[in-house]
Amino acid sequence: MRLRLLGRSGSDSPPDAGTVRRVSGTPGAGERPGGSAAVGPEAGGAMPVPRRLERLAAVVDRNQRSDRDVRKIMQVLGMLAIGFGFVCIVLGWYGAAHSPYQFEEIPYIISGGLLGVALVIGGGILVMCAWSLRRVEESRRNAVAIIRSIDRLERALRSRDEPGSERRFEEEVGA
Repeated sequence: MRLRLLGRSGSDSPPDAGTVRRVSGTPGAGERPGGSAAVGPEAGGAMPVPRRLERLAAVVDRNQRSDRDVRKIMQVLGMLAIGFGFVCIVLGWYGAAHSPYQFEEIPYIISGGLLGVALVIGGGILVMCAWSLRRVEESRRNAVAIIRSIDRLERALRSRDEPGSERRFEEEVGA
């Protein structure tokens, strides 16, 4: 089966132009003699969707797990930027204050003051983002704890409905 793309036919173009080829799965599986891949249920050797999703989840998990804590890195970088920003502001002020001529003050104000303000603002944004990430992590932990508590309570209530299980209910609830 050859698909024509942009009005090209197989006779006036190279053999691989405009053909549909398999991207995933085993190479050569489901290919026809003309070099095009079979499309649809007759395509043998295609990886089933659940296996592909499992492989995707494994790759994502492997890439997410790292020894670095992004929140702490952002917080440290933000604090360093804020500190360095204040140092730049103080150095810019000192240079401008101890200059005898006005035309020498402007470069100190621009280089020290504006760079310092930019660093303080950027560092503040990083610290704020780190704080927001911490709030998200805490809310996720709280949600998991609430779900576990509800699940425990539901299991305890279900076990209470069984005959002769009042004692087990009292043990699980802690009454």
